[in-house]
Amino acid sequence: MQPFPLIWIPLVPLLGAVVLGVLGNRLGRDNINLIACASVFTALAASAFAVAQVSGGATLTQSFEWFHVGVVDVSWGFTLDRLSATLLLVITGIGFLIHVYSTGYMAHDPAPARYFAYLNLFVAAMLVLVLGDNLVVLFVGWEGVGLCSYLLIGFWYQDPEKASAGRKAFVVNRIGDFGFSLAVFACLAMWGTVNFHSLIEQTAKVNDAQMLLQGVFAGRNTGSVITLIGLLFLVGVAGKSAQIPLYVWLPDAMAGPTPVSALIHAATMVTAGVYLMCRLSFLYAYSGTALTVVGAVGAATALFAAIIACAQNDIKKVLAYSTVSQLGFMVLAVGVGAYWAAVAHLVTHAFFKACLFLTAGSVIHGMQDEQDIREMGGLLRRMPETGAAFIVATAAITGIVPLSGFFSKDAILSMVRTTLNTDAPWAPAVFYAVGSLAALGTAYYMCRLALLTFFGQPRSEKAKHAHEATWSMTFVTWTLAAGSIASLWLALPLADGAPLERWLLPVFGPAQLRLSALLPATDEGLPWAAFAVAFAIAWLGAGVAYFLWRNADWRARVAKALGAVRVAAENKFYVDEFYQQLIVRPIVVSARFLWRFIDQGLIDGVAVRGSAAFVQAFSRYALRPLQNGNAQSYAMVMALGMAALLWLILRSHA
Repeated sequence: MQPFPLIWIPLVPLLGAVVLGVLGNRLGRDNINLIACASVFTALAASAFAVAQVSGGATLTQSFEWFHVGVVDVSWGFTLDRLSATLLLVITGIGFLIHVYSTGYMAHDPAPARYFAYLNLFVAAMLVLVLGDNLVVLFVGWEGVGLCSYLLIGFWYQDPEKASAGRKAFVVNRIGDFGFSLAVFACLAMWGTVNFHSLIEQTAKVNDAQMLLQGVFAGRNTGSVITLIGLLFLVGVAGKSAQIPLYVWLPDAMAGPTPVSALIHAATMVTAGVYLMCRLSFLYAYSGTALTVVGAVGAATALFAAIIACAQNDIKKVLAYSTVSQLGFMVLAVGVGAYWAAVAHLVTHAFFKACLFLTAGSVIHGMQDEQDIREMGGLLRRMPETGAAFIVATAAITGIVPLSGFFSKDAILSMVRTTLNTDAPWAPAVFYAVGSLAALGTAYYMCRLALLTFFGQPRSEKAKHAHEATWSMTFVTWTLAAGSIASLWLALPLADGAPLERWLLPVFGPAQLRLSALLPATDEGLPWAAFAVAFAIAWLGAGVAYFLWRNADWRARVAKALGAVRVAAENKFYVDEFYQQLIVRPIVVSARFLWRFIDQGLIDGVAVRGSAAFVQAFSRYALRPLQNGNAQSYAMVMALGMAALLWLILRSHA
């Protein structure tokens, strides 16, 4: 069988974006929907066919020369192995479902062609990201999804708040991308290549203590340089996957249409950073320090975002901070070398969080654009299909047995608990405690959200007159809810390892061999103790949420007892205000100074307009009087000139 041409997988949605962008609304709404959905479905079918070719463990690589700089050759190449295959199916599968959902959700929007063109372009960029066989091609997709995120968050750009949210996402991601770029240059300086296969070969020869004698890193040992590269990539991951301190863009990104939140900010783009670290597992396996920092960032993000989510009242903001928290779990998994568990939670999270966002979109749609959960209540009777799908996804993310979130999140916490970090002996106990608290917060805020939204009595007129979503929307949410259940198989703890763990062994095998010395794990068979703790945490969080929901007096007591902490959490601990005062305002003041005094004053005023004013004044007051049209004056000037010239000649011969 001939290898499937991988270029067609991202090319088809890219062509769909071009057609929609060029022809626009002249195509008609039905044709726009057809082109948008068909292009992604074609990519899904092509992906399934290509994945079948690597299911046996083979790797499919296709590339051609792109550019050559000095001794560095960079190819435009795609690689399909079991890791990229997993992400490929998630992107195209969930991407297709969200496109179908969007046909109903955006049915009355005046610019469907622009919306679907951006959405198709995003899918194409994301496919380039996961298929790229080197860091430069991956970076092209990385920047592409960042651009599409900006376009889609600010899709309703007529609203200044939504346009501002798009700019904020774009700027914060550029900070992370700067770290990514530095990491790529460091790889070039260290090994002279950006190709993943070549990097694996180069790092396999690494001696941590070896001193580098030449180049940018001369005088440093190899281990410290690898740590630096890993931390620089972490900066990029913090931007794209919304980790502390660069997570602030994602909650504001909820300004975009809800299907955008489901696709970009729950299922695909925000997991790009996790994918990057898993793709570079062979690199992180050589630095215990980098892994410790990665784990610390992930654990802190998971807990911090969970605390904020507990105090939010906007349905999409709760889910946004939930996404930040769950991404923290994935990053934590990478920090303890549990790469397959990070991917497992990435996949299960894609199902249940996309389902939660889309059902939230149906609620907002049925509530006439109301997003405050305090104005909802009793919606299960008015939106039974949406409510049932939301409850299934809530149970999955909470960690209720036997749904997918229990097994994928428990796999992470179990490996955190049983991994011994030789560089930081304190890390496993701290990370496990923080992760468990974050899981408790997840159970509480998700059950609180479900109870306030779908149970009890309606608390507003909008809630009393809410209506069920269209069939295209409910079909998608139920499909995703079913995926939230079925995906439990991926992380099911079998005696010989979880199915996804075995599936990804050819990809992570080399890194795991190296990590066995750096992060040794204790083998305790099936983690029954971790199961029991996870089970108790899920029901404890759900029970607290139910108790406080049913008892208004206790709610008031708890709110009063928490006092300033509750207010701070409701205001997101004033992180945005802190950044505004510490970073944004000084930059704005400096930019205004440079604009007024340097740009307008020196450059425009002195250099540009000043030189023009000098020439004008010199011409007007020095040259123009000489050009007066009087022949006698001209003759006098000529005579004086001739006399001066004669004097110079005579003086030179004297």
